[in-house]
Amino acid sequence: MSSQATTLPQAKSGIARFVRSRAFSGYLFLFPAMILTIVIMLYPLGFALVASFEHYELARPNEQSFVGLANYAWTFQVPTFFNSIFLTIIFTVAAVTLEFLLGLGFALLLNREFWGQGIVRVILMLPLFLTPSVVGLMFLRLFYPGDGLFGQFLSIFGFDPNFPLLGSPSTALPSLILVDVWRTTPFMFVVLLAGMQAISPEVIEAAQIDGAASWQILRQVTLPLLMPLILIALTIRGMDAFREFDTFLILTGGGPGEATQVISILAYILAFHSYDVGRSSAVAWVILLLVLGFSIFFVKKLRDMQVST
Repeated sequence: MSSQATTLPQAKSGIARFVRSRAFSGYLFLFPAMILTIVIMLYPLGFALVASFEHYELARPNEQSFVGLANYAWTFQVPTFFNSIFLTIIFTVAAVTLEFLLGLGFALLLNREFWGQGIVRVILMLPLFLTPSVVGLMFLRLFYPGDGLFGQFLSIFGFDPNFPLLGSPSTALPSLILVDVWRTTPFMFVVLLAGMQAISPEVIEAAQIDGAASWQILRQVTLPLLMPLILIALTIRGMDAFREFDTFLILTGGGPGEATQVISILAYILAFHSYDVGRSSAVAWVILLLVLGFSIFFVKKLRDMQVST
């Protein structure tokens, strides 16, 4: 009894000290941001999770019913879902690979001192400052059949300038890959250039003294030292590309047919065209789980690499 009597005042005094401390005031300032984060991010996730286990149509919001895993079972039974996954993987792998190779090339070219170096770097970074919707509207005009810039350029090589690049199943997805490469290659360039400039010049000089050629220095010195940074950049870009939505919606809307109906567009069509919130939420959670698995795989690779070194 006496020990409880002494513990209670100590606990009260500890709480009082914490309230008067600077840490408490810091938490107090963070509280509005935490509430906003919960409302904007966590609540929609929770709502989508609950809706994914229900038969929930926007046209009949008051007629919800629990269906268990039926929505998830549906996603793995229809060919449209697997086609969307296939297109998403193609888009992600092709876009991220091209962005990495171009970013690496630009970083190698600009990792040296020359006149106008800062201006060239700023020009290469300009696409990063544009939102995906603005980029989509810009390329919508550039791809326009007839008088669009791409049509005029292709006419130089004898192609029909009126050919609809975004309206043909064979060229729609490559056109969207081109848009994503133009918009996000600067991200790869900035990350890889920062990594190259962090490498000690003495390491490169030692390799040159040993008689290593430029290609050997790149393959055996630069890339191994950059590998942790490369994995981080690939993870970030891979997650972004896998859930790409804005440019697809603006440029093709998933068409022609289902030629560019990636998984994020499928979720949008189910929710706002078919008004099936339950199945759309199930597809959205599948996207989340796939992206989560993708990121865990790369983080594990990065951790194994750090342990080995």
